[in-house]
Amino acid sequence: MKSIGKGIFILVCILSFFSLTTFSPSTAMAFEPLKGDLSKYDPNKLTLPTGDVIKIAMWDQVSGVNAYLAEAYSALLGFVAQDVNSQGGIKVDGKMKKVSFVLADTQGRPDPGKRSAEKAILQDKVDVFAGVAGSHVAKVGQAVAKEHKTIFMNVSAYSDELMDLPDWNEYVFRTCGTSATVGKSLAIFYEKRPETKFYILAQDYLWGHSSCAAFKKALKESKPKAQIVGEEYFPVYTKDFAPYLEKVRASGAEVIVQMAWGADNENLIKQSRQLGLKSPLKPEYYIPMASPFLDDTRPLVTVGGPAGRGLVLCTDFYLDRRVPNVKKLADIWTGLWKTWKAPYNTELYQWPGGGWYRNLTSYYWYLQVVQKAGSTDAKKVIAAWEGDTFDFFGWKHYMRPADHQVIADRPIAEMVFPNTWDNPNCAMPGDPTWI
Repeated sequence: MKSIGKGIFILVCILSFFSLTTFSPSTAMAFEPLKGDLSKYDPNKLTLPTGDVIKIAMWDQVSGVNAYLAEAYSALLGFVAQDVNSQGGIKVDGKMKKVSFVLADTQGRPDPGKRSAEKAILQDKVDVFAGVAGSHVAKVGQAVAKEHKTIFMNVSAYSDELMDLPDWNEYVFRTCGTSATVGKSLAIFYEKRPETKFYILAQDYLWGHSSCAAFKKALKESKPKAQIVGEEYFPVYTKDFAPYLEKVRASGAEVIVQMAWGADNENLIKQSRQLGLKSPLKPEYYIPMASPFLDDTRPLVTVGGPAGRGLVLCTDFYLDRRVPNVKKLADIWTGLWKTWKAPYNTELYQWPGGGWYRNLTSYYWYLQVVQKAGSTDAKKVIAAWEGDTFDFFGWKHYMRPADHQVIADRPIAEMVFPNTWDNPNCAMPGDPTWI
């Protein structure tokens, strides 16, 4: 009897150990970023699972002058999906589910943005929708999230008031910075630098105004002798910036605080160089610009490497390859990039930095929260995400429970040429100053 009892005890211990190591979602079944099989990932050959899946809507501009956003975000989300799916997926409500996504075209405007978000929720049955370029579009997305009780992950709309009532609601989570952090961090960056004359050129909508207001207020406090020598706001999708840039030249400005993204950012960089605007402090340089989106390689390649020197990138995500997991990500991505064909074989996709890194990190974070919640149910996701942290890439991001705003340090980097990014065609970010 004693030997039988001992045998049963041993068997129970073995079974207990087996169940813990095999079925616990926090051990063997838990996915880990970059642990999957990414050896053959190609954004031109996406194969997405169907059926009972964790479904994400990539909600942004699929058409129009900024259609490259959907092109890029599809590649990034496809990378994350391939990583997670090759590890078996995520345990959700008692079953393993893989990750899939659909595209939802905002066209960069509120009305089509609203319609595409509603279609994604009601017809495509997505669990979350993620975007979006433009705070005016994000505001509509937040209302849709509240109405349909669906998580909206804001990865790229910065205006502060989005997180205030009545626009904010519990279904909204923002994984990017804010207008205030853009403006304030820039002012702190320039506090001990020689530049004192700033010209503001910004898109004429909520984000442009709020970012520049924050910059002016913080600059007045940190550098009282500095001057705003000009301030203008232009319509989104402006094509001819010559009239604005000639005013900049006449003003004697030493820096253009340029709050623009997409096609406007691209045209401002190219046209300022075509018009020959030089730095009053360093005549061998073109006039510096300071903005969150200056690492867009398309205009930088067009103007050439030396013309990009001195641009000041105040992004909220920096691909710091000195951190082991970041280096691993960069090595995997860029190694794959060398095998890709158009449209993914240009410098724009060579590194998963800047906005690409922001989105990729956000997708991983959402899926980490789903894994933690063990469900895609919105209420359970909300409870799991509040107070959660994501620091796999060595840079802690904390989700503030009170308003679902990410809290993290912010890097500012001057663009340099030549650079350490294996890119001989354009300037790239140097080592950052952390704010």
